[in-house]
Amino acid sequence: MSTRKDNSGQPAHTRAVMFDLHATLAGFRPHSGPPDAENVSKLLRDRGLSVSPQAWTDAWVQIRRFDYPRYGYPNWERYINRAFEIVHASPGDAAFGKVVSLYQNTRWNPLPFAKEAVRRAKRLGLKTALVTSVARFWFEKDTRNVLDNIDFVVDGNTFHCDKSGPEVYLRTLKALKVRPGEAVMIGDELEGDVLIPARIGMRAILLLKGKPSWEESRAIGAQVTASDLRRAMDIVEAWTNRAS
Repeated sequence: MSTRKDNSGQPAHTRAVMFDLHATLAGFRPHSGPPDAENVSKLLRDRGLSVSPQAWTDAWVQIRRFDYPRYGYPNWERYINRAFEIVHASPGDAAFGKVVSLYQNTRWNPLPFAKEAVRRAKRLGLKTALVTSVARFWFEKDTRNVLDNIDFVVDGNTFHCDKSGPEVYLRTLKALKVRPGEAVMIGDELEGDVLIPARIGMRAILLLKGKPSWEESRAIGAQVTASDLRRAMDIVEAWTNRAS
């Protein structure tokens, strides 16, 4: 396991750790995850509206990647209203309210060791950030006991960009006042949580959901992996102690 070095060639001190949200710090409660596009499409079809599952999915992707970062909708009503605008559908109040309630019933649970992982980072003297593309209004209430120990919460609207590019990390580093080599990102998605941070000089730890496929193994390459959040924090602590 190599230690990232600063411009002087000396080992960089670990000063900050960033966490992904979904499948890293929190997951959906059993039987309360977001409705899939098939269910939404059927609900609307039963009420006389033709919106295909693919159209609804595409609208959701557009909102998450472009519209929410740009406009920062404050609640599900505004978020869902934008989805209907994209698919060119005009539901009545009853249908609109039913779709909103499906999403409002989505609830989050902090994952095992999530709260302790963030506290452990603080005990190590590290700055902490949550970096996600998920709308803050969706997860904030259910994950408050984890967020209490997060110094800086970043969602898609914070810097008007999602995690599909490096800008969100560059802006978060600037807000935390640390250099890329001084920060670690922990997450479960290879591209957004690991490869993009690594390209700008950050260290990153990929949480493996299971045994990677052959293609995933090739893509992971030299990236650091951990079986769960506890092991990831063991690695962060080792890096912190090594450079101290």
